[in-house]
Amino acid sequence: MVEFALVFPIFLILFIGLIEFAFVFNATLGLNFATRNGSLVAAAAGNTSGADCAILNSIQQSIRAPMVLLPGDSVTISQADRNGKPVAGRQNVWNYTTTNQSCAFATKTYAVNFTQASASYPATGSQNSGGRCDILQGCSATVPLDSISVSVTYHYDYHTPLGNFLTLPGWGSGFNLTWSNVMRMEPIL
Repeated sequence: MVEFALVFPIFLILFIGLIEFAFVFNATLGLNFATRNGSLVAAAAGNTSGADCAILNSIQQSIRAPMVLLPGDSVTISQADRNGKPVAGRQNVWNYTTTNQSCAFATKTYAVNFTQASASYPATGSQNSGGRCDILQGCSATVPLDSISVSVTYHYDYHTPLGNFLTLPGWGSGFNLTWSNVMRMEPIL
């Protein structure tokens, strides 16, 4: 009985930790799937008006239970350099909200739950005015074909009582997961 009383709490914490790890692993796989789909849509959308709308719709549709987007979660769409790192000053940040926003891409209208927090990487317009370059030869002698990065920052809330034991500073009820994917724009010949 004494040995059981000593071993059982350790076994219970390990078991709950295993379950929580499975939820975290599911969340990282879900974010990878959502950002990959978003970057594929971004590559295909190119510099078409409303491209961000199609990207946000793709991400919103890709994130499924047990993941739930909440206010505080965000999507960043940015130009990426050759190493896949975002280019400074060339990004759009969208914050999740609980109200639907209507936006259009091509012939479709989507209801997305995002509001734009910053915009310095417009889909349309010339490269000189900050637009996206989707031309194979580049938009000019100094402006090559863009690579586009889609990044999602998601707040993970604990699903088990393990969070009560993990009271690390700044973590509160969970922690943030950030995942991104980069695709080269689909070229127009």
